[in-house]
Amino acid sequence: MSAFRTELRRTVAPWVPVVFLAVGLGLLLLSPGPWSHGSAAWDATWLTAVRWSRYLLVLLWPIIVGAAAIQGMRDARAGVSELFQSTPRPAGQRARTLASAVGLAAVVGYLVLVAAGVGQVVADGGMFTAAWMTQLLLGVLSVVAGVALGLGLGRLLPYPITAPAVAVVALVGGLVLQASGETDRVPNPAALLGIGQLVPRGPFDVPAPGVQIGQLCWLLGLSAAGFLLLLASSARIKALALLPVAAGLAVALPLFPAAAENNYIVDKAAAALVCDGPVCVTRLHEDWLSTVAGPGKEAMRLLEKLPQRPGRVEESTVSFGNTKVSPRDPSRLLMQRDSYAMYDKSGHSLTVTLLSGAGTLPCHASSYTGEKNDREDAARWVMAQWLVGSYAPPRSYTEPPLQTRTDPAWSALKAVPAAEQTARVAAARQLELTCTGDPLKVLMEGAR
Repeated sequence: MSAFRTELRRTVAPWVPVVFLAVGLGLLLLSPGPWSHGSAAWDATWLTAVRWSRYLLVLLWPIIVGAAAIQGMRDARAGVSELFQSTPRPAGQRARTLASAVGLAAVVGYLVLVAAGVGQVVADGGMFTAAWMTQLLLGVLSVVAGVALGLGLGRLLPYPITAPAVAVVALVGGLVLQASGETDRVPNPAALLGIGQLVPRGPFDVPAPGVQIGQLCWLLGLSAAGFLLLLASSARIKALALLPVAAGLAVALPLFPAAAENNYIVDKAAAALVCDGPVCVTRLHEDWLSTVAGPGKEAMRLLEKLPQRPGRVEESTVSFGNTKVSPRDPSRLLMQRDSYAMYDKSGHSLTVTLLSGAGTLPCHASSYTGEKNDREDAARWVMAQWLVGSYAPPRSYTEPPLQTRTDPAWSALKAVPAAEQTARVAAARQLELTCTGDPLKVLMEGAR
């Protein structure tokens, strides 16, 4: 314990938690990143608090590796390696004490960062599920792997350039894998080898079992390699450090999904439905039910004008940025809590939003623009106004405004008999369910 306290006092270990909190909390609190949006925010649930702390390891891990490398090369740079070899205390014991001091400090820093988010979740009554536990384990193991690898490389290569070099390689490699994995520029299994977690597509996403087991094996391999480099006393044993890395890769790569869309599965506990009659929301958003129940029931009543209509209103667990939800289930009116269209909506305005597209999800993400998408938005607005029974022009912040399309479409739709109006809206709704055709043209000219 005396040696351990000495290592804590004379190494960079006490500064590691400080750097963790300065960088991590600085980004989470001051930067408007993906960790600050809607239900997937850093302080929304236990899972998101752990998830985004692990995501930021892409920036924190290079600090860990670089700091550990500085400590790993300490004996050689100080010229006392031969002196310590002449002492009765085994070299491995001294190395374990050093690794314990730096590793404990790094793990404590990471856990304090996680606790800062979890504390906010608890204070706000955020949802608790068990899905965060594996994520926390993988995050802690990532920190341990960084410490072990940094110490081992520092001892193997005791040169002034070692620490900054390994830190830069860790940073660039992590960022490239993370960014490339999100844009499909590298094979998905390769992207999953990065330390920082790939960005989830929604608040209900948890890594698939194959992803978690594969990353566990990969991180164990890196940790074992680092400790072998640190504790080895001969070149032959140091060469054996490649074996756990190869073993980790051999186990992990076959477990990783080939396609990025299979990286995540739905958290069943968070996605369980809570209902008020025909209107259902997820357990994650149970407090939203009182807001959406009334408008949802009114939307169901107005949809009775159509020959084919949904039988219930249900919150979707698919991210509102996902445009691949096709074909859709016509028996359900799906809504997405974190969609920009739902922001701060209640009462009649929420009813109109639910009726957009005659109770269907859009076929393009809300951030997309272009002629085709503008025409779809205009058609969806006109369909909602027809169901409500009166026309109000849309408020648009884009150029050209949607009103230049909705006004003619409304006039053309109202100029035909009531039966034809119903047929046109029903046909346009079918196009939205299948994400085919031009619903605005159908509203104006009819289905041909």
